[in-house]
Amino acid sequence: MDEHLERQYLEVELYEKILIRERRRKAILITLSFCLFLFLCGIPVYNERKLKWESLSAAKDVAIEIEKLKTESLHLKKPLLLSVLDNGQVKVEQVSNCNASLGEALQVEEKLHDETWSNSDNEIALMDAKWTVRQLCFDPVSGMSSPKIKKVFVLAPVKDLAESRLDRASYIEVETSAAKVSIN
Repeated sequence: MDEHLERQYLEVELYEKILIRERRRKAILITLSFCLFLFLCGIPVYNERKLKWESLSAAKDVAIEIEKLKTESLHLKKPLLLSVLDNGQVKVEQVSNCNASLGEALQVEEKLHDETWSNSDNEIALMDAKWTVRQLCFDPVSGMSSPKIKKVFVLAPVKDLAESRLDRASYIEVETSAAKVSIN
């Protein structure tokens, strides 16, 4: 009889081990299925927000160039003009003065450097509107030209320009004569 009980005990032990293994497999399968579900649900959200992140990255690059412009202008003690181009470049040039009227072109004395703010796919473009600008002039003595007017650069995904969709655009605001830069 002892053999019979011992045999049943071993069978129950074996059966419990099999049950534990099956539960573990189910838990792993459920966890992996849930993770796959979350990953697949996140793809549309990522694709929607990717363009906003790229425009913010480009805006950060342009804002860094504006800060470099102020630093270089103070270091050289000469006015500098920053131009943001459509091909994804920022051009910095030394000018004679920043006080030219809107119709006059600023006289360029020397081209200092070019930097790239856009990615190679050209998915981000500088938006043209009557309240946006493409150039910024900073004089180390008087500060930014026309300090009472807020200068705004708008970088938007190319896909959104045709639809006039501005929710994924990034705004670089330059205000006051000290050219305080903020990104929205």
